[in-house]
Amino acid sequence: MVQCCVGRPLFLVLLSAAAVTTFPTATRSKLSIPFHSKNSSIFSLRAMANTTPSTGKAPPAPKKVRHEMELFGDVRVDNYYWLRDDSRSNPEVLSYLHEENSYTDSVMSGTKQLEDRIYTEIRGRIKEDDISAPMRRGSYYYYRRNLEGKEYVQHCRCYVPASGAPTSVYDMMPTGPDAPSEHIILDENVKALEHTYYSIGAFKVSPNNKLVAYAEDTKGDEIYTVYVIDAESGMLVGKPLVGVITSYLEWAGDEALVYVTMDEILRPDKVWLHKLGTNQSDDTCLYHENDETFSLDLQASESKKYLFISSESKITRFVFYLDTSKPENGLVVLTSRMTGVDTSASHRGNHFFIKRRTDDCFNSELLVCPVENISTTTVLLPHRPSYLECCTTINTTDRLENSFEQNPKRRDSIRSAKHCHAEYRCSVVECVS
Repeated sequence: MVQCCVGRPLFLVLLSAAAVTTFPTATRSKLSIPFHSKNSSIFSLRAMANTTPSTGKAPPAPKKVRHEMELFGDVRVDNYYWLRDDSRSNPEVLSYLHEENSYTDSVMSGTKQLEDRIYTEIRGRIKEDDISAPMRRGSYYYYRRNLEGKEYVQHCRCYVPASGAPTSVYDMMPTGPDAPSEHIILDENVKALEHTYYSIGAFKVSPNNKLVAYAEDTKGDEIYTVYVIDAESGMLVGKPLVGVITSYLEWAGDEALVYVTMDEILRPDKVWLHKLGTNQSDDTCLYHENDETFSLDLQASESKKYLFISSESKITRFVFYLDTSKPENGLVVLTSRMTGVDTSASHRGNHFFIKRRTDDCFNSELLVCPVENISTTTVLLPHRPSYLECCTTINTTDRLENSFEQNPKRRDSIRSAKHCHAEYRCSVVECVS
């Protein structure tokens, strides 16, 4: 059976003949890939025999090179350590990998036509010429465009002249003959022509819509180089940020960036502040997580007024915040480090909203505190054993009602959200398990 999920890896699941025949006849008739009887399955031994290469050559075998590693007085031998090549440039390692790939192609040559049929059918069910949902930021709508036959996306925006009316969640990007012209900020298809591998891990527009910072990986090792370009001309602004950089990247105002780097084991461990126009060597390290059981992440609040830096392990997570209008003031602890306590944060109006989970509050609880006095917290939604508190804040109660008007089980949540909206200038979406 073939399953395809847009935006996720594709998996071909090979079912036995017995399993295949358990599908209802109506289900089997809808698939263009033929199903055969138990004795003639497309994945039968006879079909698999056709994949045997005519040359009958044996698979490549890597040589053994003794390599000893000692730790805590224990010596471990790895005869294949020589295959480790972090630079991806060792000719001997690359040659062996080419041999493996060549052998695989030879063994699988008998299924090439089937692979092509499956690939063609899957691709035929995908709308290739499409755009993502436009997102309004000031006077622009931002979106990604996919082109038919292309492997990568275009990052675009569309200017919307000011009408004098305040922006709303109900605003829609104009379309048709009267729609404003589209501007392509960056075309990944063009950039990818220069590389055998290409991926953009972050694409962030500055608050004033003039600049774009993006994180680029051209090796596939998820180590990124950060570029800043002019949103209109595409011209590079300053020097790129290099090193062992992650895709965690956010603007701190219009003239500074915050990014995260990794240590020698590729653990996100440091948060940096970079001011445009300065050398990377002068960047400020905002926080260094020395505990190897913890790693860092970075995200911007929906209001874009604050950045949240979290340090987390398997059962513990604590949060700092950075005021983007005053990045030079550094990080402030929002939730303290307590073993077994998992917290995450968001911002709306004059308050921070904190979701907190512990062994006792296993379904989480929602706390709120004033931005000017984070030590004063109020329980907004208490923990309830029979409810899963999967909460977020949104702009209007009307939007909440429209979203859940068909679900009578959540009407109580909607009424409580109205109360929250009046007191804390927000609405709360409460997911009831």
